[in-house]
Amino acid sequence: MKRKVEVSELDIGHYVAELDRPWVDSPFLFQGFKIESGEELDQIRELCKFVIVDEAKSDDGEDDKTIRLSVNARPDANPKQSRGEWQAIASQERKVSFEREFQKVYVTRKKTRQYVDKLLGDVRLGNAIDTDTAKAVVTEMVELISEDADAALWLTQLKNAHDYTAQHCINVCVLSIAFSSHLGFPREQIKLIGLGALLHDVGKMRTPKEVLDKPGKLTPEEFEIMKRHPVDGYEIMKETNAIPPQALQIIRYHHERISGKGYPDGLEGSQISTAVLVTAICDVYDAITSDRVYHHGIPADHGLNAMYQMAPSDFGRELVQEFIKCVGIYPVGSTVELANGAIGVVMTNDPRNKLRPVVMLVKDKSGDFYKPRRYVSLSAQAAMDAKTDWSVRRIVDPKSHDISMHRIANEEFIDGGSEVIHI
Repeated sequence: MKRKVEVSELDIGHYVAELDRPWVDSPFLFQGFKIESGEELDQIRELCKFVIVDEAKSDDGEDDKTIRLSVNARPDANPKQSRGEWQAIASQERKVSFEREFQKVYVTRKKTRQYVDKLLGDVRLGNAIDTDTAKAVVTEMVELISEDADAALWLTQLKNAHDYTAQHCINVCVLSIAFSSHLGFPREQIKLIGLGALLHDVGKMRTPKEVLDKPGKLTPEEFEIMKRHPVDGYEIMKETNAIPPQALQIIRYHHERISGKGYPDGLEGSQISTAVLVTAICDVYDAITSDRVYHHGIPADHGLNAMYQMAPSDFGRELVQEFIKCVGIYPVGSTVELANGAIGVVMTNDPRNKLRPVVMLVKDKSGDFYKPRRYVSLSAQAAMDAKTDWSVRRIVDPKSHDISMHRIANEEFIDGGSEVIHI
């Protein structure tokens, strides 16, 4: 149930579903969020006269599952602590929260990967297809991402150019679930979008390998063969009689564009549903930022800028703007170079300061590895260390700095003795 609430009546734990102004005009990164600190409460009261509260998503005062991103409301908080000190404490709390969520997401992702490998093999060999497991893993993913998307999004950065199709299916599924959640879609619709996204490229198993993995540019004839995969996937999954129509539409139409220049059917404008466009945006974003045998991925910020430029003809500018707000200017899991020369990995975005995320510092300005690695809120560091520039200079390729995201995942979050290589 949603209701209009004057800002004077708001409290920590209320879920703000709508503001009395456009989200793009606010400092809040996410469209729809739970008030988790006194600072957020003050910001809303300064900005708005009223908001729309979703009571179903609001705390009842007894929920102790949420790790606060600020300690303003903590009963043991010292009122004399500076904002920077509060944020520094919050960064450590976020580390504990992230590690807990990572463990759950990692297990689900491994399970999903095992399913996708079997699915693609069954499609290739013409075997019967297990659709029940697809629905089960998507439902599990939706539940996890709805609680906390950061760990799931972080894992989308662990990529292998020679293992692209399976990873891409899972990454697009994760991104589509996170994006549709950000847009406020109902839970059942998010599951359908996630299912379509997970299965969107199964038709490629009928594409000849010499075309699918060709290292050079495709000939016009080869491109026509490649363009068959949405219809192939649609027909394969439709024959199971177990995939809902909305998910089937995503499989068939994820390469359609609002200009009418997409394929396979040349749909345009409103003929393409928002659910399809959500998956199409996530598909392109993961594709252009990933290394493949015939393509070097571009940095996430370059990818987002390229998508913003193509938005009017391909997806619609408003929807791409929302995607950028969803993943952040510096997406979770991206490797960033700071203005002071240090290198870090983005762990979560700060909704109060979109340009200063929480990062895990991996290398110092001299190029030496941090041992142990450090979590810092760039906002907190800036508040406590005014002499040093703690802003992000740019997103960088971790490989160019001898940084292995697989090794970081293994050493920081997984109790194992070897690198994570199959997710």
